[in-house]
Amino acid sequence: MNIIKRLLIFALALQGSAFGSLAIAQSAAEQQAQQPIPASRNFLGLGIGAFPKTPGSSDLRVMALPVLQYTFGDVGYVTGLKAGVWGFTSEDKSLRIGLYAEPRFGYNGADNPLTAGMADRSFAIDLGPSVRWTTPVGVLNFDYGFDVSGRSDGQVAQLQFIRPLVSDVGFRLNGVVGATWQNAAMNNYYWGVRASEATATRAAYTAGAGVGLSVGLSGLYAFGPTSALFYGATINRLSNAQSNSPIAERGFAPLIYLGYGWRM
Repeated sequence: MNIIKRLLIFALALQGSAFGSLAIAQSAAEQQAQQPIPASRNFLGLGIGAFPKTPGSSDLRVMALPVLQYTFGDVGYVTGLKAGVWGFTSEDKSLRIGLYAEPRFGYNGADNPLTAGMADRSFAIDLGPSVRWTTPVGVLNFDYGFDVSGRSDGQVAQLQFIRPLVSDVGFRLNGVVGATWQNAAMNNYYWGVRASEATATRAAYTAGAGVGLSVGLSGLYAFGPTSALFYGATINRLSNAQSNSPIAERGFAPLIYLGYGWRM
């Protein structure tokens, strides 16, 4: 539980005295920072994303995916592949507490020479409590997920801070920083090498718990009142437990996406 205490201390340090200056009505910038795609309204689109084929791979997989960003008032939301429901919302709507669910993609061993011959790692679902704290300087999100699909039986804690950098009507840009802790069970499932999978060039490896860091940008450029181009890039620094794995080719993982959509 020490990692949870550290994440909470980090959260408080980021916010400082923001509570003292909270207003009842949220500003447009505060509402913008609540969304992964900084749209002022609900959003539907199609995007192309590039990310590592396997954990730590230098080869990228390119996929086209539909993008839905929809808020159901104070009840719940869908943002990309993540969905959640709120059980508590403060009177000024600055604090929300609820539950979230998010998929975790696995990989095929044949996708990378370093994982060739290894068993495939399966798709999983993380589910757990979620907290969103909106302040005049940005939005803090904290999720604690459990692998309810039983793939790794692992746990993950994610702390993310989103700050609006540009809040013009036609052009919006958010900055994002985050920290993600995964326990030994989850890391070992995706990054470990079982004894039966070891070869002369790939040693058996048991991954422990660790914390990774991330930094990125997400933006939106409007074409008229409804259509818009959205884009973003994130660099994830792997934890030591992940980067030390024999299947990791480098210590960071990029995510790049670009798409076109409509504000509803």
